Amino acid sequence: MSEVILNEIKKDFGKSTVIKDVSIKIKEGEFCVFVGPSGCGKSTLLRIIAGLETPTSGSILINSIEVTKVDPANRGIGMVFQNYALYPHMSVEENMSFGLRMNNAPKNEINKKVREAAKILQLTELMKRKPASLSGGQRQRVAIGRAIVKGSKVFLFDEPLSNLDAELRVEMRIELTRLHKELGATIIYVTHDQTEAMTMADKIVVLRDGCVEQIGEPLKLYSNPENKFVAGFLGSPSMNFLDAKFDGNDLKIPSLDNFKINKFPSLIKKKSKIIIGVRPQDVLLKKSTKGKKIDFIENLGNLSFYHTRLAKDNYLISESNNKKSLPKGETIQVTLNEKTLYFFDQNSGRRIR
Repeated sequence: MSEVILNEIKKDFGKSTVIKDVSIKIKEGEFCVFVGPSGCGKSTLLRIIAGLETPTSGSILINSIEVTKVDPANRGIGMVFQNYALYPHMSVEENMSFGLRMNNAPKNEINKKVREAAKILQLTELMKRKPASLSGGQRQRVAIGRAIVKGSKVFLFDEPLSNLDAELRVEMRIELTRLHKELGATIIYVTHDQTEAMTMADKIVVLRDGCVEQIGEPLKLYSNPENKFVAGFLGSPSMNFLDAKFDGNDLKIPSLDNFKINKFPSLIKKKSKIIIGVRPQDVLLKKSTKGKKIDFIENLGNLSFYHTRLAKDNYLISESNNKKSLPKGETIQVTLNEKTLYFFDQNSGRRIR
């Protein structure tokens, strides 16, 4: 296990700055997930840690040793890519042992490490098979096994589940979580999928445009976002955002027939334009003779998501457990659970408390 520290990392490509003074501390044995939209810099940051990219400025420490200019092969890092990168003509056993064989490690040491990794990854029965005869999940486990056999201090995963179907992604999330607990390894994992981040991470780093928006434990980020971006990125379906106005006396939401909010932070009185954030489970619908209409329903069995059109391209999503179902086209009255509302500054997106 090794601690990884990034100090004020900056990365320029020509005149474009893609990583902007990022500082992160990842503790020994922690499962840390970099998450954010495409182009936010998460994969570039991972490649900098691996030594595949050189930072324009800043430093990287692994286990208290600076490795900023150290060759990738000497950083004690195992990297697992999205495309597996297995040799098709080699068996599972040969793929897993390749790195050690290239370093002329003793044969008994190679056999021992490969057997141990195969047992952990449940690959023992597949050792003689070629990659072409394996499922996507099995190939991913072989790629992970290669990193384990290498004796890596830190494991880096670059969107490893993107090529798998939905069922396999769920299976591999469980496998990787189990593997992390069994190895006690330090893992840094890159994904754009907030579900992967929420279900697997000890710590999440939310990135946008090369900057860190917020760092924290999954549930704390979900329940206590610092800004509108983090609030909207974590959660599925994402948080609803509604424009509100403080008229000097009351805080109202025009798109919800001037729904009046009774409890709000006192700082709002100094601002004229506010954004209200509300999770779908806190949007309450009931039948009414006048009001909005349910425009679309997503039925998922135990849950349904009701989409109510507020404007041309603006929908309000409500979550229901289907105990009291409403049909499409039903006229409804919308209310919000005021105890669970979030308040954001319309200009900066920062949360108002």
